[in-house]
Parts: sequence; C-alpha cells; structure tokens
Amino acid sequence: MLTVKEGDLLKMDLADILSLDPNDLKRKLSAKEILYIFKTCGAYWLHPTYTNPRAPHALLTTGKHSDIYINCPKVLCYTNLCQIMAYQIWFLVESNYRGPIDWVTGSDSSGLGLSKDVANLFKCRWNPMQKVKPRRPGEGEQQTWEKMVIKPDETVLHIEELMVTSTTAQRVRNGINGAHVNYPIKFVPFLPVLVLRPEVRKPVQIEGTNIIAPLYFETQVVDPAVDTCPFCAEGSEAIKPKGKNWEILMNSMDPID
Repeated sequence: MLTVKEGDLLKMDLADILSLDPNDLKRKLSAKEILYIFKTCGAYWLHPTYTNPRAPHALLTTGKHSDIYINCPKVLCYTNLCQIMAYQIWFLVESNYRGPIDWVTGSDSSGLGLSKDVANLFKCRWNPMQKVKPRRPGEGEQQTWEKMVIKPDETVLHIEELMVTSTTAQRVRNGINGAHVNYPIKFVPFLPVLVLRPEVRKPVQIEGTNIIAPLYFETQVVDPAVDTCPFCAEGSEAIKPKGKNWEILMNSMDPID
C-alpha cells in the first residue's frame, strides 16, 4: 500500500483522482485536499459577485438563496471517492469519541452511500432512512426509520454528507425517535458532516449537539421571504443547482485555483 502525499494529490488531474485506490489515501486529508478533490470533480461553485454580479445564484431546497454550492453527489457518485470521504468521517469520529457505535445512518437520499461506507469502516450495522413525501400542503418531506429496531442500550452514529441548516438532519432525528417512542435513542454526542456550509455567523446545532466537519465554509444565505436578496437586487436570477442549471452556474464562475 502506497500512501499518496498531499503534494502529489494536489497535482493530480481528474483521471488520476478517479483512479485512486481508497487504500492509498487511507489518512486524514487536509481541508485543502478535500476541496481540491471537489473542485477537480466540478462539485464546487462560487458566485462571481465582483466580476459578474448579474450571473445566476443558487436556489436552495429550502427556498433560500446562496452564493456557494457544494454538489456532493458529483464526488460521492464515484465509489472510490465515496470511500475516501468515508475515511474522513471515520478519522473525525475516532479523534472525538471512544464509545460504542452500533448503528450508522444518514438522510435519504444524499447521505445513504456515504453512511453505508462509514458503517463498513466501523464494522457495525447500517439502516437507511426513508424519505416520505409531505402528507399535507405546506408540510415538508419527512425522514422515517423502518424495518429495524434500535435497542435501548445501542448507540447510533448519525452522519450527513452536507449541511447548510439543520432541517434535514432534524427530520432524520425525528424519524428515528418517532420509531422508538418507548425509550430515548442514544446518539454519538456530535454529528459529523462531510461539508458544513452554514449561514455566516449562525452556527448550526441539532438538539444541542455540535456539528463537526472536515470541510467548512461560511455561506451567505438569504431568505427572500424575510430579507432583500443582494444577488436578486443586482439582477441575478436564483436557479436550482441541478441538471443543466449546474452547467450554467459552473460556466458563470470565475476561474479557480
């Protein structure tokens, strides 16, 4: 097994990165290295605020607007990169927690592949969350825990691939707790996230639990229903960062290092 050093990784092109053996990168990566992988995979977008303020900006699933978007599926769809990122969650947990882990889960559908790879590393059980469509108008989608039962003495590691607000993660917690109403579920005392990009000066917590992440961005997130969006005010259109829209956003971005 040959460990790829930081200097070598930062010189790799896309083909090199996609051919990486996870066992050759079985170490804690720096934030610079993780970001380099995301940039090389075309998974990182930053609004060109100063050079082209009228370029479109990101419309989030919450309806809020943002100047940064990290497209995790563009990385995690590659099985080797998903395993490499699972190692980063593993290192993060190992350096902050020494207790038992009996289950690993993550939100449906974004966190499923990563959570399964993390469960493999901890050699514990994994159960996928199930996304449920809104039951009533105006109600958000829910996450449910089905088929398996977590015993009172078992501990759950809840991980996510990306977090801006705690909305989806809270739905995961609600789904797990709702399936076990007769006793409280024991969670690992923090929530590891691969990429954390909260609003500027608004730290994210869930049920009083801190969120920790190897890759962190402070993001300008605006709720147009409450505040004036500075991007819209400049004539920029808010678009969902999916499909062809992702290409539009990427083509509008300033060259990156």
